[in-house]
Amino acid sequence: MTRIRRAWPAGIILSGLVLLPSVLPRAGEQGRPSRAFVLPNGLSVFLYEKHDLPLVNIVVSVNAGSKDETDATNGIAHLLEHCLLFRGTASRSGGEVSRDVRRHGAYFNANTGQDLTLFETSLPSSEADFALRNQKEVLFDFALTQADLDEEKAVVLEEMNQTDDDPQRHGIDLAMRFLFDGHPYGKPVYGRADVVRAARVEELRDFHAKYYVPNNCALAVVGEFRSQEMEEKVRAIFGPMEKASLQPASIAKARLLGKSVTFQEEKDVKEAYLFIAYIGPDCNHPDQYAMDLLTEALGRGCNPLLNIALRSRRDLVQNLNTAYIPGRFGGAVIVSLTLDPGNIAAATRETLNYLRKSRAESFSRDDFPGDEKYDAFDFLGSAKNQIRFAAEQAEESGLTLASSLARFMLQNERENPGRFLDHIARTSSGDLRKAASVYFGKGQCAVISIVPKKAAGSGRKG
Repeated sequence: MTRIRRAWPAGIILSGLVLLPSVLPRAGEQGRPSRAFVLPNGLSVFLYEKHDLPLVNIVVSVNAGSKDETDATNGIAHLLEHCLLFRGTASRSGGEVSRDVRRHGAYFNANTGQDLTLFETSLPSSEADFALRNQKEVLFDFALTQADLDEEKAVVLEEMNQTDDDPQRHGIDLAMRFLFDGHPYGKPVYGRADVVRAARVEELRDFHAKYYVPNNCALAVVGEFRSQEMEEKVRAIFGPMEKASLQPASIAKARLLGKSVTFQEEKDVKEAYLFIAYIGPDCNHPDQYAMDLLTEALGRGCNPLLNIALRSRRDLVQNLNTAYIPGRFGGAVIVSLTLDPGNIAAATRETLNYLRKSRAESFSRDDFPGDEKYDAFDFLGSAKNQIRFAAEQAEESGLTLASSLARFMLQNERENPGRFLDHIARTSSGDLRKAASVYFGKGQCAVISIVPKKAAGSGRKG
């Protein structure tokens, strides 16, 4: 089993797509049987048959992440994920688990975020029994020595160093910290180095006992199987687990920033990196669909509006991208720019001005009168096409689909969410302008810049 270094944060590429049930209501329509149920112990389960490849994809999501940590435990959730994945169980060592995973031809990995921790397995469908039993044992049969924990700390600390050395990942991390300052989402997912270094087995054991219980988890299985047979397997393997007493913490929804904050840091880089971040809608908010389309039109695809704005008069940026990261308790919209250090002030000013004025932008051909519409570029239509393509592509991947379903079961708060792509299709240019007005209109944001050491003072905040 290979340790895979993950990009942070999870979901940033597919944006909100990985959180929403574009497949659920149409499972029967596609002739792909599906089954959803909850075990007596509280484990939520979704089974979805997908017979195009002889594979089965199993994802368990745990409602535990950095949001559930305190300042004194920040980093425990991610450290625990590592130990579960690589350090074995009460009956098998980490090396034995790795050997068994390879022997069954499986891909096995995990990911920690602010809201959830996910454990993913993909392997030949003939090995489904092993995958289910392995997931149960690895996640719930927790056993760890201090010596193994200390070895895994070194791996996690090296990951943290790699993140700090990567200006793109470090900049996004800083943007999230300032954007959600005072909110549980403001804690870095990788945690604090001093907390990780000092972590004891007892702390991980307590965290595991509190959150790694069936009624705080969801299981999604996607692939080549028959739903009735798979349900019998799931009930036989996971059913005997006992339901636990849960007292989830009360977490408030993130609020829009009251005032803007700026921060600049020197690093050993040759070019500058600029991040402009706003609070966005959470993953259950109706504005999520407009924000998905808005970020696509602004900074993704073949003809992004921000690229036009920043290059029309002078070439201010080398690369740009926008990302919408929706969580259960709040979302983030982050514009990422790579540019010459001398252009930071101008690029910041132009970006903020354009985003503020985007509440009056013509995103669709229908916004233009008469024959003018035939010469106008349809940014809304292009964004819808790009999102539709990404969603359909995600559905073709059994593992991505299983991860999406596992996330959705724990994060959805709506009784009738509907199909994601249907919501996207109904979203209008006026909806984009409304979202731009709500989230960009007042201009409060976090502005983070990473510059070469010779270009500016380090760690300046305003």
